[in-house]
Amino acid sequence: MFGYSLKLLGSNWQKALKLFLYYIVIGGICFALFLPAFFEFKGLVIENFKDSTSLLAGVFGTLPLGELFAKLISLSYQTFLGAAAQNIGLFIYGLIVIFVFFPFLINLGKFAFSSMLYSYMTSLSKIGFFSAMVKTLSKALLYSLCKTIYNFILWAVVFIACFGVGMIANTIFVRYFLPIVLFLILVSAFALNQLSVLGWMSALIVFDCNVFVAYKKGFKAVRRHFWTTFAVAVLCFFWFWLLTFVFGFYSLVVLIPFVGILLCVQNMAVFFSSQGMRFYYNPTNILTPKKLEEVDNINKTAYIL
Repeated sequence: MFGYSLKLLGSNWQKALKLFLYYIVIGGICFALFLPAFFEFKGLVIENFKDSTSLLAGVFGTLPLGELFAKLISLSYQTFLGAAAQNIGLFIYGLIVIFVFFPFLINLGKFAFSSMLYSYMTSLSKIGFFSAMVKTLSKALLYSLCKTIYNFILWAVVFIACFGVGMIANTIFVRYFLPIVLFLILVSAFALNQLSVLGWMSALIVFDCNVFVAYKKGFKAVRRHFWTTFAVAVLCFFWFWLLTFVFGFYSLVVLIPFVGILLCVQNMAVFFSSQGMRFYYNPTNILTPKKLEEVDNINKTAYIL
């Protein structure tokens, strides 16, 4: 199914480009909103990171990867505590802009993009990005709010895990095992998160149900292709974090929107397949997945055998 997702993405590259531009616009808006916190804590960040810009450069930095991550985690921890002590109000405001407001707006854009894909996949219909956003706004708002809260919890757990592992002071562990452990935590957490929400937005668009019913339908859809979907999610985030570790955190500027767009397409393709729904993956070809009953019966038979 991943191959068909790539073909679907290639057929809708103009729609994907609009979502990419939306990422840039929303990023600019959120950076403007973040400016009060930026100017408040600029001195603190410069003081902590003035000699550490290479920490964001991945394997091209001046330190071994394990020591680089250990120092980055330690400095980030000190900066977090210092910012909270300096101005707790602006500190919380900055976190809300980065981890709540930005993903909330991005999820609205992803919902509009997925709605455009739905029109294409079912009837090759074309709909503008802005039109799709206005048309789906009532459903997208509640979904985006729920998804943002859901992901905020994930980020909190991942940060706590990474900070905890990064605080281990053993020299051998830091040098040889810290990058591997951090890599496994990040890949596992994001792959499992992707599995748990993969069909959520798709079910909401296809069945026009409420956001909680859509989550149940989406989770059931993923279960029908669990191992295949899990393998694709692990592979996707394996490359995402590998490229981040190699080229540094600067690469996230490109990787985040690209992977976000790719996963939107993958989610729609997997959900259509799980429902046995035919869909166009390019203007001249239609994919006809197995019917739901056939998939369920095959799974039951395999279980009995």
